[in-house]
Amino acid sequence: MHEVTLIAHRREEQGKQKAKALRKAGKIPAVVYGHGKPAIPLMFDAKDLLPVFKHGSSENVIITLKMADGKQELKAIIKEAQTEPIHNMLLHLDLQEIQLKEKIKVKIPVALTGTPDGVKNGGGILEHILDQVEISCLPTEIPDQIILDIQHLKVGQSLHISDIKLASGEMISDPTKVIATILAPIVEAAAAETPVAEAVKEPEVIVKGKKEAEESAE
Repeated sequence: MHEVTLIAHRREEQGKQKAKALRKAGKIPAVVYGHGKPAIPLMFDAKDLLPVFKHGSSENVIITLKMADGKQELKAIIKEAQTEPIHNMLLHLDLQEIQLKEKIKVKIPVALTGTPDGVKNGGGILEHILDQVEISCLPTEIPDQIILDIQHLKVGQSLHISDIKLASGEMISDPTKVIATILAPIVEAAAAETPVAEAVKEPEVIVKGKKEAEESAE
């Protein structure tokens, strides 16, 4: 779990054109949603957000929001970061207010460690199917990632979500889903040998002698 503190400025004017103008000025528009409270439009200095996105899973960073006017402070996490797809530029942030004593649902990255036996000794192929799972836990107990040892896996064996042992919190993702599996090695079939064609016998031509031919004609 990582924590950062950000200075947030209240945003009075809204709309696409205003948001575009903010981004040109080096600001990032945002909204923080609370527990049954009206959403608060905010803006941040783009450079101040760098500590949030330097972590592998920015959605699980606990952010202490300090309002620039000094009138409010709250805890939040990122629910969605809208980016421009071509240049991967941050456009807008949706934040969710949290309470440190209330559990929240978060998605945690899954990392694999070790070389599977089925790959090393059986020539199999590792297929990493799921790279994150969803859990419910207190904000202060959010793990950075879940690391799974896969050295024991043999060809044909799989690792399921049910194999994960959480230090705290509860698993929400379907326990039957496969995280990783070891596929059988790909064996190229030997080219079938073309059978040697048997020599085709020419039809036997019988040449009859003149006398024998004449006798046959009678």
